[in-house]
Amino acid sequence: MKKRFLTLFILLIIFLSACGHNTWVLEKDRLSEVGGVANYVEQLQNNQSDFRGFRVFTISEGKKMVVVSTGSSDQILSFTGADVSNNTTITVEEENKQSDEENSYILIGIDKIEGELSVVGESGEEY
Repeated sequence: MKKRFLTLFILLIIFLSACGHNTWVLEKDRLSEVGGVANYVEQLQNNQSDFRGFRVFTISEGKKMVVVSTGSSDQILSFTGADVSNNTTITVEEENKQSDEENSYILIGIDKIEGELSVVGESGEEY
């Protein structure tokens, strides 16, 4: 009986994890692993230090990488969540804190984007 319950429990976990839209934040020291993204981030730092917004890249196996930039060096971003239903909304939190970067940014990975993508701050402003 315990063996059946354990097998059912494991299958349920696998099923539920396969149904979700996984998101993650890529560490900046791993930027070189995603070549096109690295080139864009270099442009943000050198040529577009005042650009505030986001850009989407397709990375391995059709997954997406969303680069969100603040347009300044006196704010940092943290990822707070993603809502994927008819459309996809990524929410970030801005913190007034000095960054080492000319244009502070965050790298957010997401398995799949449904409908239109928007990136918003916690107070509702759009990027």
